[in-house]
Amino acid sequence: MMRNIACFLTLAFAIALSAGCSKKDDAAAGSGLIETDEVIVSSEVAGRVTERFFDYGTELHEGDVLLIVDSTRIVLQIRAADATLEAAAANLVTSKAQLAQATETESFSKSELERVSRLLAGGSASQRQYDKSKFDYDLAVKARQTAEAGVASVRAEIEKIRAEKAQLERELEDTHPRAPISGTVLETYVETGELLAPGRPMLMMANIDTVYVKAYLNAIAFAGVVLGDTAVVDTESGKRTFTGTVVWTSDEAEFTPKNVQTRESRAGLVYAVKVSIPNPDRILKVGMPVYVTIRSK
Repeated sequence: MMRNIACFLTLAFAIALSAGCSKKDDAAAGSGLIETDEVIVSSEVAGRVTERFFDYGTELHEGDVLLIVDSTRIVLQIRAADATLEAAAANLVTSKAQLAQATETESFSKSELERVSRLLAGGSASQRQYDKSKFDYDLAVKARQTAEAGVASVRAEIEKIRAEKAQLERELEDTHPRAPISGTVLETYVETGELLAPGRPMLMMANIDTVYVKAYLNAIAFAGVVLGDTAVVDTESGKRTFTGTVVWTSDEAEFTPKNVQTRESRAGLVYAVKVSIPNPDRILKVGMPVYVTIRSK
């Protein structure tokens, strides 16, 4: 008898709940967890951390210096590059002078060869004199070509040194890594005094002024949802609601994620809907469970 009464009450509650939902203009609803787009900032240079300017919860602005890495090695390498560049510039001056001299010698040898050639044609010079002038001219051409190659080689060396110096200057900038976005530090991975390596994570941060939640709807509820729909987001406390906007809808069905409460719900195919929520007061926290009600336009 008691079992029959319990079944009757359960059925009556389900009917009443269904009737209540039908009075909400068929609003689609689902639950989810507050999420945000997290950014892991990693080191691009090797060295020991001498200062750190962030901690858990630190508010950072885009461009803020995060920490300082010892730059002694890089500064010394830049000085060495400057000295090498200065020596290469002096070599370039010498090479250009050698090229100028070789070019003048070639010009003179060419004029002499032309003069002897005319004399030979008029019978006033011997074949031996012509051969000697031709030999001197060929040597002058080769000397000029060698001088040109020398200038080109020194110029290439200078460009190589400049490129290496530019890379060192970039590494020097990387010893003062900066925040790529404005946001809040969620995790820290390095302490003052530790040795960094390129690619090692330094911190995780996110902009929590805007957060989002993914709700999962069945096919019937999902059919009425379009981009731009307004969503009302309730926290478990129920003291305040937040207004969001549907910014993405799934293209295909999937099995409900495991964080959905009931096994029966997880077994069904659903569609994901992403709702963006302004959070200027930082009341909504990452991982907070919320209930989302979407009202179509």
